[in-house]
Amino acid sequence: MDEAVYKIVELAGSSKTDIEAAIQNALSRASKTIRNIRWFQAMEIRGYMENDRIDYWQVTIKVGFKTEDNHTEKKEIPPVEIKQNQKPQENKGASRYRCKVCGYIYDPEKGDPSQDIKPGTSFEDLPDSWKCPECGVGKDQFEKVS
Repeated sequence: MDEAVYKIVELAGSSKTDIEAAIQNALSRASKTIRNIRWFQAMEIRGYMENDRIDYWQVTIKVGFKTEDNHTEKKEIPPVEIKQNQKPQENKGASRYRCKVCGYIYDPEKGDPSQDIKPGTSFEDLPDSWKCPECGVGKDQFEKVS
């Protein structure tokens, strides 16, 4: 097994049928926005009762996904082109954004070298195809933090 680093998120899945289906529902939904899911751990199991019967199951799980390094093949995004007499955008004090899935912070002063995003590129100016370099989710999964 290679030496890897994992990011951990907590999810809760539910199902009307059983515990396994609740876990599978959580993992299936998460896999639509998180790449490289490798393991899960069941943390809590709950059931909702109605008319003296179990109406549905809910399972809280921790999910580990492998973080990507700079050597991982990534989709090529063309760099932002600066025309000849145009100065790079000044973004002093520009807002940073946090990934709601993995906690990665996009800092416009640093840009994102892994996807050829130059320093000084505001979050709003990132291409729509830009993805979180840690977990692979889109810009819609980010929130403003400063």
